[in-house]
Order: sequence, then C-alpha cells, then structure tokens
Amino acid sequence: MTVNRRNFLKGASATAAVLTAPAFIGQAQAADALKMAVILDQSGGLDIYGRPMVDASHLAVEEINAAGGLLGKQVDLTVYDPQSTIQFYTQYATKAATSDRVDVVQAGITSASRESIRPLLSRYKTLYFYNTLYEGGVCDTNNYCTGSTPGQTVEKLVPYTMNKWGKKVYIIAADYNYGHITADWVQKYVRDNGGDPVETEFFPLDVTNFGPTIKKIQAAKPDMVMSA
Repeated sequence: MTVNRRNFLKGASATAAVLTAPAFIGQAQAADALKMAVILDQSGGLDIYGRPMVDASHLAVEEINAAGGLLGKQVDLTVYDPQSTIQFYTQYATKAATSDRVDVVQAGITSASRESIRPLLSRYKTLYFYNTLYEGGVCDTNNYCTGSTPGQTVEKLVPYTMNKWGKKVYIIAADYNYGHITADWVQKYVRDNGGDPVETEFFPLDVTNFGPTIKKIQAAKPDMVMSA
C-alpha cells in the first residue's frame, strides 16, 4: 500500500477516534447519571448533625440506585465538607453549580448556611433542597425547604408543657434568626394559652458558660424553661 498524505490522514483520524472513544463513552455515561451534591458539615462544631445526614444521603442513593435509579438514571453523589464554615459553603456551592454542574444540591444545617448559598444556586438555576427544621418564611422557586417550622411545632408543644408543668415560662434561645423567630412563637403561644413568658434571653452560638443565666432562672422561679 502506498502511503500518501491522504491515506496517512485517514489512518491518523481512525487511530484518534479509537483512542478517544473511551473518553466519549465515559462522558456519555456520566451525562446519563443524575448528579447530586451534598454540602454538609462533617467536621467543626456542627459535625454532630452533619455526619448522620451524610450517612443518610449515602444510604438513600445506594437504595435508589439498587432499585433502578431515579427517572431511569443512576444517581451520582458528591459530598463536600464545609467544616462548619460559611466561606466553604459558598465555595463548594459555586463549585457544584459551575464546574461540577450538578443537577441538585442538598445542603445546609443552620439558616445562616442556607442563606449564604441560596442566592448562588438561584443565580445558576441549580435545584436546592434544605432539609432541616427552620424558622419559615423562605419563598423561592429554586429552593425547597422540607423541614418543620416553629409555628408548626411550638403550637402543639407549648400548651402541652404548660398543662403539665405550669404557666410561668423562661425562654432561652440562640442569638440569630432561628432563635429569635422561635422565641417569638413561644411567647405568642404562651400568652395565647394564658401563660406568662417571664424572661427571654439570647446567646451567641459559641457560648458555653451558662452560670449567670442559671442564677437568673433560679431567681425568676419559672415553672419551666424552653430552649429555642
């Protein structure tokens, strides 16, 4: 066979096609999967909540894939550890939506972490699920909050506990939006049920010394203490 320029180019093209075929096949297989990112704290102060949520995510994906997948496709799970740091939440949410191009994100434990990434994922039109209890009030076509709100839980809890222990209530709460909104709901339902919210005290999330508050509680002599 005479090797001329045309035959050489044909042979080179065929060889290139064979060599690159596995890459194209791999890309096609990846495109056939539904890509899900989980951004939950596996280290830092919130890891006690994040670790079991990550374990549950792995279990759910394994069961879904074993049952044939979702919408006829396997689910490809990527897990990020934001280390209980808001900066890493925004970093990983951006990576998931842009370079990793995932189909859906399940992320966030605190309301602060949710609000740090919700605008980013909305901007990139990446579907976002927030799966913990929260303060309520979020309305976003791109974001689904699946957890219960204080208005749902406190409405039943307050009258039950007041009937059991008494109507004088001391409220302690975390000093950010969830704590403040929950405390407002507790105060409302205490008053609605004829009770007296004698004191409401807020704490930063990193406080560990509650000695002064214990003295205040002892002085106020409430029938019960409710933590929000």
